[in-house]
Amino acid sequence: MDTYRTLDNWLVDRDADIRASEMQGLLAGLLASSNTLKAEEYVGRLAEYADVPIHELVTIQTELETLYRTLKTSWDGMGLDFDLLLPSDDELIEERADALGAWCESFLAGLGLSGEFTRDRTLSQDARHALEDLSEIARIEVSEADEGLEKAFTDVSEHVRLAALLVATELKPASGIESDGPIMH
Repeated sequence: MDTYRTLDNWLVDRDADIRASEMQGLLAGLLASSNTLKAEEYVGRLAEYADVPIHELVTIQTELETLYRTLKTSWDGMGLDFDLLLPSDDELIEERADALGAWCESFLAGLGLSGEFTRDRTLSQDARHALEDLSEIARIEVSEADEGLEKAFTDVSEHVRLAALLVATELKPASGIESDGPIMH
């Protein structure tokens, strides 16, 4: 079973109000402006954001560690291997589009929760446009599937990936990278 489905099933079993894509989106937003976010802080924020008791996250510790380590390693480097955590291509386009919108919304929430991103921060015009695009895509709705949606979804997904990477590249401090141990003990 893929990581998205494992995490999404876990969330559904707990009646959480978020999707698996939002777990990564939140982490991506938190990491976008901070080199010092520790894995434990992410887990705490995630528990609060998902309205899930923190002790229950132990059951998906391996997946959370992989999510954190993969994204942090990617964004500490060039970020070119960064992939969005979305449903697989064999899922309905409506579900994938919904997950993409949720990813964007939680990315923006993570930026806000990081405490590092403020209106006073000077951003390039490209980064401001990227944030505006992510805000618009967060409201994505697909009412009826047709042939063109698959191509459009692929294009929009890649745009989201690049927009998030652009924002992270611009916001992320150049130094202060800390190594992290395991997420939970």
